[in-house]
Amino acid sequence: MSLFYKTLTKLQRSLYLYFPGEENRTPFKRCSLTVLMDDVTQESVEAALRDLHLQELADQQELILSFPVPVQGGWNASLDPAGPDDVMVFRAMQDALAKVDDAPLPVNAIGIPTLEAMLSTWHPMNDTKYVLGIGSGADMALTLAATSPDNLAAVVAVQGTLYPLALEQAAYAPMPVWLCAGDQGAAAYFCRANLAALVSDSPERAVFENTANPLQQVRLCKQTTMVNADLLKDAWETLFSQVRRPNTGAHGDIEPRIPHPSTLMECHVEETVLPDGLPHTWFLHVPASVKANPAVKAPLMMFFHGGSDNPAEAAEMTKFHELGEAEGFITCYPWGTDRCGWNSSMMPDLMDDVAFSAQLIDYLIEHYPVDKGRVYLSGFSNGAAQAMAVALAHPEKIAAICPIDSNWPGKRGGYMQIDYADIIPFAKGMERKQDYDYRMPVWYTYGTREPSYPVYRYSTQHNQYDYWKQYNHIPVSPTPEIGGFNPSGCGVTGDISETLTPSARHPHHAYDVQRFMTAEEPRLNLYNYVIMRDKGHDVAQMDPALGWSYVRRFRREADGSLTVLAQ
Repeated sequence: MSLFYKTLTKLQRSLYLYFPGEENRTPFKRCSLTVLMDDVTQESVEAALRDLHLQELADQQELILSFPVPVQGGWNASLDPAGPDDVMVFRAMQDALAKVDDAPLPVNAIGIPTLEAMLSTWHPMNDTKYVLGIGSGADMALTLAATSPDNLAAVVAVQGTLYPLALEQAAYAPMPVWLCAGDQGAAAYFCRANLAALVSDSPERAVFENTANPLQQVRLCKQTTMVNADLLKDAWETLFSQVRRPNTGAHGDIEPRIPHPSTLMECHVEETVLPDGLPHTWFLHVPASVKANPAVKAPLMMFFHGGSDNPAEAAEMTKFHELGEAEGFITCYPWGTDRCGWNSSMMPDLMDDVAFSAQLIDYLIEHYPVDKGRVYLSGFSNGAAQAMAVALAHPEKIAAICPIDSNWPGKRGGYMQIDYADIIPFAKGMERKQDYDYRMPVWYTYGTREPSYPVYRYSTQHNQYDYWKQYNHIPVSPTPEIGGFNPSGCGVTGDISETLTPSARHPHHAYDVQRFMTAEEPRLNLYNYVIMRDKGHDVAQMDPALGWSYVRRFRREADGSLTVLAQ
């Protein structure tokens, strides 16, 4: 049994951890379930694993389990200032789910854990952390759901109470909650926080849902007074496995999950069919319309995951494949050669991920009905940099790109003047333009809670957008110095500025779009700097759709030129 006892030395607190399977790194997604209960010993944890079928659930669903140990006989859910700060402790314990020891991870020069460190850990995703509360743990689960919703995607509490101090400090952020024989004050609060109204009522349960987003739900299980395996199975199937909380609003947003990728797409794991002969992994989705008519070539969207992420996480984060099913394009989610990140800087002593990406594009064109003139790239964070690097090294293969949230090049969250000749992908892009003066349409999305917003001179965002403007023959205007007048927060306003609110599910999502036009006639919109308000380092529901609606208008011709399609 993969059960570990872990001590957090600085906090003088401890928890039990259960990890599924043998491998800590796979191409599939790891979620977490924290069980808050009063009696936490090895014997009680083993009993919960056995009697609640938690071990079976964890192994089947790639689920990391944690059992924090309370002090003083229970949890300080009432927020008594004389008691322990269990809210802070819970946050620290959520950060402790990735490994069995308490030693800090080695980091590189910019504060990111090293490759070796990342590969040595498990990878529970922040958007799929769930809590089950029993006893005073149920009270604590409700306190956390009300006061610290950023850390949780959904909660089940059995006979829980929401105390007055927790109500005073509540964030009033949406939180899917099951209340099993809980108090009426908690029910009233969570219905209000979810903007949820009654949709069904019976002697067994009452269900409240938000009209625009039914995942923002409250279920009152009126006759359930204790936890059993059936309750947990039902909670997993109809709640936990359905919801996630990406960092795309002030306290995150409630979003749907996808089924296991193996049921949705082709999962190519450790394939050695590419010319480099190395084992590579990618997930591929071919829409039904393309399968039904393979003689008609379809566009390809390749999405590169963020650092330390994987194909399944990228698929759930973006759902590009769902958009592809509706729009008729093929979607590919590759995994970095080192099973962690991308060598987007094209360092010669690291894996050549740009070559891998180019070879994979060629392979897909050869073996699937891909329109070679309509290959598009997107990516998140480190993957956004990878999308840019591939487009610069191989502009003849790529029609347009829509990267998301790259804090590159320069100093993350700081300011650093760079020379484009020193940035290998940028230098490669200009070198390729000597053969043919390529243009590369770009739709780039960033969030106001990212480290380089607002945008000032020599931030990563300034370094990036000035380069793309030069590349695409767009006039470059000076970006304000730090502290200077910057009314839009974007550094430089576009030739056209507009605000979009495209999400029915999240009407508060707003995008400020700065469109930049080429200097020569006909004037083309070839660079877009798109800021989403309140978005942190994550992919929002409409980020992929807005990117696709832009890039789909372009085709790369055999001679290197661009054609603007009538769409």
